[in-house]
Amino acid sequence: VWAMPKKKDDAPAWQLFKELFAELRDAPSLEDAVTILAKAKGQVLPRPFYCAALGHLATRVGTSKGSAAAVDAGELLLSQATAMAGGEFSEANVTCMVRIYCASGKQSQAVDLIARCISSGIKLKLRTLSAVLVRAAEADDRETVERIWKQILDLGMHPQETEFAAMLRGMQSDSSRQIEVLDLLTQTLSHVSDPPLVQAIGRAFGVNDVVSLRQQTVRTAPGREDAGKTWHVGWSGVDEDGVCKASGGRLQALDVSEAEEETLRKLAARLAIEGAPDQGRGFQGFHTWLQTREPFDVIVDGANVGYNNQNREGGEFQYGQIDQVVNHLQAQGKKTLVILHPKWLRDDVDVSVRKRKRQKLARLQDYDTPPAEGDEEPEVDDSVVFPHDPVTEAERRAEEGSRLGIIRKWKESGVLATVPVAACDDWYWLYAALDSAARGARGVQVVSNDLMRDHHWRMMSRETFLRWRDRHLTRVSIWRETPATPGPVLALLPPRAYSFRAQRTQDAWYFPVPKVASRAEQVAAGHVVSHRELGAAEYSWLVAWLQE
Repeated sequence: VWAMPKKKDDAPAWQLFKELFAELRDAPSLEDAVTILAKAKGQVLPRPFYCAALGHLATRVGTSKGSAAAVDAGELLLSQATAMAGGEFSEANVTCMVRIYCASGKQSQAVDLIARCISSGIKLKLRTLSAVLVRAAEADDRETVERIWKQILDLGMHPQETEFAAMLRGMQSDSSRQIEVLDLLTQTLSHVSDPPLVQAIGRAFGVNDVVSLRQQTVRTAPGREDAGKTWHVGWSGVDEDGVCKASGGRLQALDVSEAEEETLRKLAARLAIEGAPDQGRGFQGFHTWLQTREPFDVIVDGANVGYNNQNREGGEFQYGQIDQVVNHLQAQGKKTLVILHPKWLRDDVDVSVRKRKRQKLARLQDYDTPPAEGDEEPEVDDSVVFPHDPVTEAERRAEEGSRLGIIRKWKESGVLATVPVAACDDWYWLYAALDSAARGARGVQVVSNDLMRDHHWRMMSRETFLRWRDRHLTRVSIWRETPATPGPVLALLPPRAYSFRAQRTQDAWYFPVPKVASRAEQVAAGHVVSHRELGAAEYSWLVAWLQE
């Protein structure tokens, strides 16, 4: 929704701005809006008018068919806004003009404008190219579809459901090309939910209305022929071992490659170093200490485990819970490391549960190019002792099983590492896990209920990180069955036997589909489905498999 910016003074230009924009907003049709915009020609108006009017015009053509007059008006507005910005294109203005071109059947002009922006070094967003891709697919303009798709990938953009649906539609006469697109989809998206994409996937295998099939008694149907076999498409469930009830195939556990894991390790190091008050010297000491130890099998997020099931009246940080996890893992012969902030080792620590304000953290810059191995490393801060300070006199005198007694036991058994006082312990346990993997412990697990959303947000939501988390996060639950129960019950929940994400096996494709509102419904309601809602949604598997 485009609103008129607040006027800055009562100068004639701003007064005219106010009058014209009010008329524009109340115009009953696109034609009336174009007529009103004609009044702006030759007038001296503030630059925000041209930007706001261009956005309003793009919104108008989005709900009706465009026109040559709309294109002319849009080009005039874009020209004026660009001239008043010193000749520099604005991404938002370009996106609006591209939408006007596309709605008016002028895809070639939209493509030309995008090319000019790219050659000028303007950083475009996916939404700009997506508008052309969708229109070109609708018009069966395969050449433009391929050209825009290549630009999306070349610019390092990550296609989403709208773009994959358009690409599959644009390639509907080329099944081998559709398979290539689906391969990229399984590497990019964990699930599919938007009906246009679900339908496009079904059509790629020869079934036209796979969405309706979901509601039928028989939820599978034969599709197209392929090398003497027939594709079958439909809806199914998957058991705890990853076996699909429809195809009989088994889903895979998909981990990241060693190269991808190494990239994540470097990014985790940057998360720990960038913005640290000590310029990373404390982290460098931690890294140096890790190299003196054998790779760990399990890293325990001490703070998360200590607070497990304590978000209630009277809840407290539970050292015994962490110790219970450590004892359980050591009994299994696991080399275990607990990461804690040093405040939890103080004699006067406040163990009550308090809601912390979430820090506003910036994303990593140039995240695709981690520092090279030859880059200068921070010096080690000798004032920070790793893995922890020595056993204190109070800890030495403490009774076994008490808070200080447990801390003493951790120190003496070599399972504890603390982080610098000003550091975020999250980056340290994440790095410790990735470092252990790099040194041979490929199956390393992190025990935590932290879904690490801050971590992958700061990494620009890297799909690689989410795939790593899917295979290396062990959830934990600790509770008392009754007040009379002698001790808390511990349950560690390792990753599933298979990856709960879109994937391909030799002769089958699997796509998890949550039961949520479509993209169009979300836009209409002004509510985007959250990660929490996706996690709680009911899922079905859309499956396509080859059969004799």
